[in-house]
Amino acid sequence: MQESKNGVGMCRYRPHRSLGQREVIRRLHRWAKKHFGDTKYRPHQKVSDALLVALHLSRLVYKHAYPSIWWGLLRETRPWLPSYRQAGRSPTFGTQAFTRMQKVLDTLVAVATPNQRLQQVVIDSAPLPVCRPKRMARCTFPEARWGYATQGEFYGFKLHVWITPSGQIVQYALRPANLHDTTVAFELNRRWGDFGTPKIIGDKGYCCLGFVFPPKKNTTYDTGWRPEIHGPMRKRVETVFSQLVEAHLRVGQLKTMASLRLKVVLAVLAHNLAHP
Repeated sequence: MQESKNGVGMCRYRPHRSLGQREVIRRLHRWAKKHFGDTKYRPHQKVSDALLVALHLSRLVYKHAYPSIWWGLLRETRPWLPSYRQAGRSPTFGTQAFTRMQKVLDTLVAVATPNQRLQQVVIDSAPLPVCRPKRMARCTFPEARWGYATQGEFYGFKLHVWITPSGQIVQYALRPANLHDTTVAFELNRRWGDFGTPKIIGDKGYCCLGFVFPPKKNTTYDTGWRPEIHGPMRKRVETVFSQLVEAHLRVGQLKTMASLRLKVVLAVLAHNLAHP
């Protein structure tokens, strides 16, 4: 299966904090060179796109919450690195690390969700609040909405994912929290054929045709749910969400949608590389 081939390929670059910072960055850089250019295209560029992506992914390996602080720690041993500032905060923002990452954002998303043939996937969603509820009236984050999750109400977005039984995130969507799970699920299903038409296993929130889900009391047809098979798969998706939260996916102050998209795609890539 394609899934196993991808897993073997990622094992070669599997990073872990016990290897040391230099070795982790070297492995990530070797992986990034397969997908991003390793050439400095302009005289003022201090790092290539591949090395820039590797340095940002290293923060997720060490589970550091704040990108700017992590970048400052890297610059203590690598003074030649560009500064980390968001666009508009410096007259020379065109060469800054944050702005360079925004330019490769679409490529990062494509690398994180490649087409592959799968037999079954697990679908679920996790809340991504952008502020505390008491600060909602002053929050100006674009497209953020009120939503509800298992933990209660929150203000922000939801991360909807497809996960393989082995724990790989193969597809995801970041949408406002007020959208129902099935609405976004049918949006994810547009790429159903790209993944080999797998069975989609959900919880009771996905109680509609096209999904395998635990039957409700008033369900009158066979939903395809087999507790001994699909129960452990449902536990896997909760483990993946716990690993993403442990990597500080919900920590940090963000002000733009591009910043949130970059944070999510880096977390997905780091998770897939660390858990092939």
